[in-house]
Amino acid sequence: MNFQLNRIFLLMGLALPLSVIAQVNDSTKLSDSLKNINEKVSVAYGRQNKDQVTSAMASVSGNELRTTHTASLSNSLIGRLTGVSILNNGGAPGFDDPSFAIRGMHTTANNGYLVLVDGIQINSLSYIAVDEIESVTVLKDAAALAMYGVRGGNGALLVTTKRGKVSDKINISFNARYGLQSPVLLPEFANSYDYARLHNVARTNDGLPPIYTEKQLNGYKEGTDPYLYPSVNWYDEILRKNAVLQDYALTFNGGNDKVKYFLMVGYMANEGLYANTNQETNSNINFKRINFRGNIDLNITKNLSAAIGLGGNIQDRMFPTISTEDLWKSMASYAPNLYTVRSPDGQITGSANYPINPVGYLLEKGYFSRHDRNIQSSVRVNQKLDVLTRGLSVFGSLLFDNEFNNRYDKTRDYAYAEPIVGTNTDGEPYVYYLQRGLNTDLTVRTDPNYENNRVILQAGFDYNRKFNNSELSGMLMYQQDKYTVLGNQSAFAMQNLAGRFNYGFKDKYFAEFSFSYSGIENYAPGKRFGFFPALSGGWLIHKEGFWKENSAINYLKLRASAGLVGNDKGSPRFNYNQYWGTQTGQGYYFGTGTSFYNALVQLGTANPDITWEKGMIYNLGIEAKAFNSKLSFGADIYREMRSDILVDMGNATPAMSGIADGMRQNKGKVLSYGTELFTRFNDRVGAVDYYIGGQFSFARNRVKANYDIPRKEAYSSRLNRPVGQFFGLEAIGFFKNESDIISSPQQTFSVVRPGDLKYKDQNNDGIIDVNDEVAVGRHIYPEITYAFNTGIGYKGFNLDFFFQGVAHRSVLLSGAMFQPFVNNNNIIKWASEGYWTPENPNSATFPRLTTEVSANNYRTSDFWVRSANFLRLRNVELGYTLPKSVTAKLRLQSVKVFVSGLNLLTWDDLDVNVDPETLSAGYPNIKTYTAGLSVKF
Repeated sequence: MNFQLNRIFLLMGLALPLSVIAQVNDSTKLSDSLKNINEKVSVAYGRQNKDQVTSAMASVSGNELRTTHTASLSNSLIGRLTGVSILNNGGAPGFDDPSFAIRGMHTTANNGYLVLVDGIQINSLSYIAVDEIESVTVLKDAAALAMYGVRGGNGALLVTTKRGKVSDKINISFNARYGLQSPVLLPEFANSYDYARLHNVARTNDGLPPIYTEKQLNGYKEGTDPYLYPSVNWYDEILRKNAVLQDYALTFNGGNDKVKYFLMVGYMANEGLYANTNQETNSNINFKRINFRGNIDLNITKNLSAAIGLGGNIQDRMFPTISTEDLWKSMASYAPNLYTVRSPDGQITGSANYPINPVGYLLEKGYFSRHDRNIQSSVRVNQKLDVLTRGLSVFGSLLFDNEFNNRYDKTRDYAYAEPIVGTNTDGEPYVYYLQRGLNTDLTVRTDPNYENNRVILQAGFDYNRKFNNSELSGMLMYQQDKYTVLGNQSAFAMQNLAGRFNYGFKDKYFAEFSFSYSGIENYAPGKRFGFFPALSGGWLIHKEGFWKENSAINYLKLRASAGLVGNDKGSPRFNYNQYWGTQTGQGYYFGTGTSFYNALVQLGTANPDITWEKGMIYNLGIEAKAFNSKLSFGADIYREMRSDILVDMGNATPAMSGIADGMRQNKGKVLSYGTELFTRFNDRVGAVDYYIGGQFSFARNRVKANYDIPRKEAYSSRLNRPVGQFFGLEAIGFFKNESDIISSPQQTFSVVRPGDLKYKDQNNDGIIDVNDEVAVGRHIYPEITYAFNTGIGYKGFNLDFFFQGVAHRSVLLSGAMFQPFVNNNNIIKWASEGYWTPENPNSATFPRLTTEVSANNYRTSDFWVRSANFLRLRNVELGYTLPKSVTAKLRLQSVKVFVSGLNLLTWDDLDVNVDPETLSAGYPNIKTYTAGLSVKF
């Protein structure tokens, strides 16, 4: 499908609900929006009434996330939060963390964000079970992030877990899902006949004689002798058709005015795609996880309350001794005629040049295993101080996080059979095998344990009180955070004095001032603390007297914010100290001897003034509801100037200075800006419920200062370009013949022949070199992320569709998959069907075939940098909920059965038949078909 059509679908998804406005009679009555007054949402270090929130944020419920069956929570979030761009890095069980960006790239350094679970900072949210989650909230502007001080600049994800609710009975729920996974897409490669035939073509193009005879070509084509003329599809040999993903969860919820509780235990098992493993002497790539959560709320006295939380997970991984990257690279690059998988007597094969038989390393080398444990606990005590002044309370919290993992590996070596081709007395070729190496027993190895601990202490005051038409609320708190890693001499520490002060007037005008005075240990004494303020305001326009009661729009809110945030990520450890040591090649020869002695040299130049990045963020937002809240709409626009980004001044330091490693200084700047939209319309026609909605996020940036390597031509400068912009040559076709080569500018990278890529001479100096490199394509991350969903419900049945896509994104086609015959690599179908020949100079889509490492053809250029926009059908669910009359007889609250599909269809811009997210270069993206059951007792 043409990708332009996909963009039309996107606009339809966003515009359809808006078009309804013009068609609905504007005499629709004002809906009751008072529910927003009591609806609480998660904010930094607390919760606020939704109406009073003046910052930019977006939330998704745990129930909505549960509709997407993935092994990790991170992948369930794809397309669910405006302003958040998530790209899948492949579905390897236990190693499938995607790439996150909140409002795009803010800096040329580290764009990592904060992840907090009930206020506890953790390293990854992938291993939290969806059944323990109440909501996931993204904080995006300065008003939302200022209280995190020096750590909040790149955004934050807040995970709020479920808590107990007052009930006259124990509410029990059981959820089960069982799915079958398969690759979304695997690349297609040549069989042995085509490989050998095209290999001869490549050698002829290089001026070399063919190495495959007609007899050998016929042998590969007819396949009469699979040992002499093997044709191996390595994907078929290593992979099975599908793998199981299953998870189960049991929760208990209830309580009274004195005690409320929520308990959850869950189990998840994710199997890999590797075939014929036994998990005893070898292993698939498997991941198992047990999650648990217990939250208790106590009203000890009328004025004293406590909240206690305990949660965590236990993880077990087993995986082959060969890395996932190397295994999949072998499958993609190994020639189909390299050797058979096994000899006739069943022994794994190999050769001196290719001793790593992928099947052998999978099945004969043993396995690695990793066992992780993560525990979080928290205690918060709150004491009302109405005796001093009404609305005042004091609180104290202790939060703890521990992560521990250890390794248990069983490995061995194996003997392999090397095929040797000989000639019999009749002059006919035959193959025999020689054993190389020895078989050894499995050896157990346990690596040193890894452990980290985080202890957080919090204490402060809360205040909330109404005075006639005015409402005052606020929080002032102190936090101390210490993070230690086993084996590290110095802990990571932070101190933070933070506050939030709110004023509301007539429940329609709101103002907020928030701040943080925070510091960390990583900077020089006297330069460790900074002040991060933010100011924001909101206006509920629909509550004004001039707003007509019969207006179609029953809720309208404007908000604005401005403030300063900080980012310490990416800063070297204690860079204000000067370190000395030895470096390779730095030293002297003494006397007449030939012995070289290392010298004590200055290492990276210290910067006593090093500090954190600073970002000044401005944000404007609108939220609206119309037609009795059937239609909801929201939009944000923002601008951030990030300054004090660390840059390596060595790029701008002359070599004659003698300084090997330049000082890192806070001189970089990046400007980022963007917009976010969401809309949803839901209604009921007769017995049919339906909804349609969409979201759109645009995030662009420009590097304003970077002190990069000086370049001869202005068009090669990275200034005023996006972070990570691809640079390369501009390809203008293929050389047609020798005359074309002679009449073209001189190619300096390598000798060129007809069929090689031809480049534009940007500066017209008659030479093609690095000075002709320009911005090509875009960057690996998308500027645009969008999603739209729709669904209907009828008498217990529901059918839901969820689409997600990205745009303004480029990828670089590089590596073995796109360099056929170099180092005997296999050839992908795209190359075998479109390579240049003298007969197709105008229709070729790939350079001439070659066995040489072509410095000309394989340079980064706009031929290899391709648009990777895509649209996926992320999720489809068909479900049925039993009628109440049936569940009542079963003494159940509700029963739902469903089937769903994940990543079922993809439309993209790539000419190459590879996955647009991963380029099919490693463990693939996963397609999953699931059956599930949800029961509430």
